[in-house]
Amino acid sequence: MCAEPGDSGGALFSGDTALGLTSGGSGDCSSGGETFFQPVQAALDAYGASIG
Repeated sequence: MCAEPGDSGGALFSGDTALGLTSGGSGDCSSGGETFFQPVQAALDAYGASIG
């Protein structure tokens, strides 16, 4: 997965499936690096929220 500066907080999808929220990383799409995300369920649990 590739993320650029400013992508934090954006949705992370695989096809039609929401995986999480982009939370940071290092590098960029040209040079490579790492991207971190918060899984959807962990974020929902932290707020006592649910989908559906």
